[in-house]
Amino acid sequence: MPYAAAPSEPNIRLEINAYAPAALQDVGIAYWRLEGLDPETGEPVWEQSISALPYRMWSGGAHYAAAAAVAATLLGYWCASCSGELVLTSRQALTDALFGKAVECRRCNTRVDDQASGILNPRALNGNTQRALEVRGQGTIEQARREVIAERYPVESQDQEQLLAEASLHAKLGALSVIHAVGDTGGLIYPIEINDQTIAPNSSLSKDLFIAAWDAGLLQVHPTSPTTAFAWDSDTALGEGFYTNRTRFFVPGDGPAESRLDGFVDVLLAHLDPARMLPPERTELTELTQRLIAEEAGRYFVRMLGEHNLPAVTETHEETLRAATVRGAELFPIGHLDRMAWGATRDAAGAYRRNSGMPEANAITYGLKQFERWIQGASDNPRVLSEPFSEDERNLPLSSATGIVFRTILGLDPMSASPREITEALTGARGAEPRNDCDAGIPDHHELMEWLRTSPGYWDDGKFRKALGLLEDSDPQVCTPGCAHERIARVAQECGRVYDRIVSSVGETDAAILTAEATAVANALDDEVRSGDALLTTVIRTLQARPSLASNEP
Repeated sequence: MPYAAAPSEPNIRLEINAYAPAALQDVGIAYWRLEGLDPETGEPVWEQSISALPYRMWSGGAHYAAAAAVAATLLGYWCASCSGELVLTSRQALTDALFGKAVECRRCNTRVDDQASGILNPRALNGNTQRALEVRGQGTIEQARREVIAERYPVESQDQEQLLAEASLHAKLGALSVIHAVGDTGGLIYPIEINDQTIAPNSSLSKDLFIAAWDAGLLQVHPTSPTTAFAWDSDTALGEGFYTNRTRFFVPGDGPAESRLDGFVDVLLAHLDPARMLPPERTELTELTQRLIAEEAGRYFVRMLGEHNLPAVTETHEETLRAATVRGAELFPIGHLDRMAWGATRDAAGAYRRNSGMPEANAITYGLKQFERWIQGASDNPRVLSEPFSEDERNLPLSSATGIVFRTILGLDPMSASPREITEALTGARGAEPRNDCDAGIPDHHELMEWLRTSPGYWDDGKFRKALGLLEDSDPQVCTPGCAHERIARVAQECGRVYDRIVSSVGETDAAILTAEATAVANALDDEVRSGDALLTTVIRTLQARPSLASNEP
């Protein structure tokens, strides 16, 4: 079938997209409005030039904007690929068709429809993006994108303590691992490379830790990130994704984002203190520690295969290696497993050299079996173990997460710390005995409430609320890390808010009693400690020590 009919005045059929906004429909119609053909060149003459069309608020290409609004079919002409009707992709496509060139229709040239669908995506037409699109007379698409980014990712003040108190161990470790691995430039953290094994021993764990920190709000996108760091649904419609190695991040807190990092790291380290960890976090840390040991050992095994010019492991090999390192992590420190991996890969390389016809995959299989034999042999007879490798002998830096968990959190040498030493570091971390002593010194909740009900002269006329206010801004007298008194100021703040919300409805007397009863909620929320009773005890002692406390006292 011929690509074109005999030359004649072009007959273009326009089909309006009813789902396109009216203003975009006008652009599409104007784009295809033809005056005729140039009598000398035979080229189309258009009523409006491309530069005169108001298309930039919709797309960087006029033909994409037009395609989103109308479908222009050149009647009597056919697609060079599918032989169907020639639905034009652009003005140039019309010119080429008139001159007898092979032209593809929009169905075959899918890029045009892809761009058009992006323009009509609901997110591309929402109110936020529309405001950015109104920069048509103010600047370029780059500037419009900058405004969209600033709106999506503002720099706001946030309570570090609250975010960290609600964050998981993975989130807190993820944030510190990223900060340690990447460093900062002017207080901003970038570039974050997920796949280079600096954050964690492999890309999978690195990704898990980063996502946990991101989801918890401990790492946030800074609006000065380049526009190329983001996925865009269209020229000025911001998508949901971003590239971590191009994006700039900052941490929560008060003041300029660039000046928050040092203070945030100090608070973050305090939250990673094992003495403050609850039992579920200690269990999570134990599991994570074993995973880091296994992943570091597996990473070293693969590295040594490369040192011996053996190929990368296959999926089957990966499963075998993972099973061996997981078992080994339950028994030995990283340094011992590294020494075993060194010996096993050396044996694999020797076997490969001695057997000229040996497939490389078989050599790796042999090395894995040797690795398993080393682990089993040391398990059966620990006396065969040599000294564990040091990090210098390893000649492969440990990942940031591994160093932080062992050196910073547990206070142990990551290369030589045995499972027993790790367990001892964790089981002795919480300081249960000092906390029990602290708890024994706090009266029972019922006793505290009985005193309040029978001693109204101490706390009436707003004195109860005033006592809460004094404690909101005070430094708690902590008996031991993680004890009930550690959170008194925060519980006082929440109780003060409760009192203020109800006092106008129930009066000062009932507001004080109801707020005091509500402190029992804090007891339930703080595992193993009675923060609510600790606050109520301190309030009562404050009232007893200052009987003249009045609601109008400065």
